[in-house]
Amino acid sequence: MSRQSEVLASSVSVANDRFRRSRDRGCDYLLRQLRPDGGFGPLERGVADYYKAPLALSVCGATAEAASLCDWIRRNGITADGDFGPRMPEAIGYYYLYYNAWVVIGAHRQGHFDLSRRGADFLLTFRDPEGGGFYSSPTERASTTPEDLWVVSGAGQALLYVGHIEAARGVGAWMQRLLELQPNFPVDLYTVYSRAGGLHTTFAPADEIRFVVHANATVDQYFFQAGIAAGFLAQLFKATGERLWLDVAIRYMRHAEIASDFLLRTLRAGKVGWAASVLYTLTGETRFRDLAIRVGDNIL
Repeated sequence: MSRQSEVLASSVSVANDRFRRSRDRGCDYLLRQLRPDGGFGPLERGVADYYKAPLALSVCGATAEAASLCDWIRRNGITADGDFGPRMPEAIGYYYLYYNAWVVIGAHRQGHFDLSRRGADFLLTFRDPEGGGFYSSPTERASTTPEDLWVVSGAGQALLYVGHIEAARGVGAWMQRLLELQPNFPVDLYTVYSRAGGLHTTFAPADEIRFVVHANATVDQYFFQAGIAAGFLAQLFKATGERLWLDVAIRYMRHAEIASDFLLRTLRAGKVGWAASVLYTLTGETRFRDLAIRVGDNIL
């Protein structure tokens, strides 16, 4: 091993150590939010609080607690049709199924297949069979119904976990189409599409944060958009071996690579760091490693 390689390996090891320590501190905090009945957070908040907790606990090594939470969801949180609740008003909106996707992923990784398979079947009721995306509405299923990048990405990731590969490929094709329609990429990433309207590039100023991310922004943006898309596409490549999805993932990450320091310092950059780490694993390109470490250190 060359001296340069030794230095690189040492720096990555040091970064891994500090990230692991911080992960464990975060896990300790999560464990303190568990209730004696196995649930998570204030009872009345329901899925708005617990939706990511099974996966977070599992990847931290708190598998017994994650299993207890999944059992609580089995007894109290899943409905007859595979939906998850209970729901506060804040969990009922265009991002409705995003909560469900995370529960499916966390349950499946723990082996709670009754939760994950029924939950995935419910997710599929949101699927746009013509375009491959997922509708951003609890009830509307029309050609004019918007479909949001981060919501579609979450659904696609959940489908990968439960083995719905063809539906996941449809999500990949939807993302590729969205990218081809971009008028000013990678500086701007427009994130909402409908079959009738195509890429939505006009919207009310108050709604801008939903519809577009500006890479040079100095105010809050939904900066996780490129990260969650690229991360899903990289996972789709791993599931299928089809190089197309890795190439599209790398293209999405161009938006994050040129982003302002302001955006890279927000908590919303977490999914960018995740995607960068997956892409580094797959490609060995140090630019992705450096981006992942930068985001991780900013969050710490």
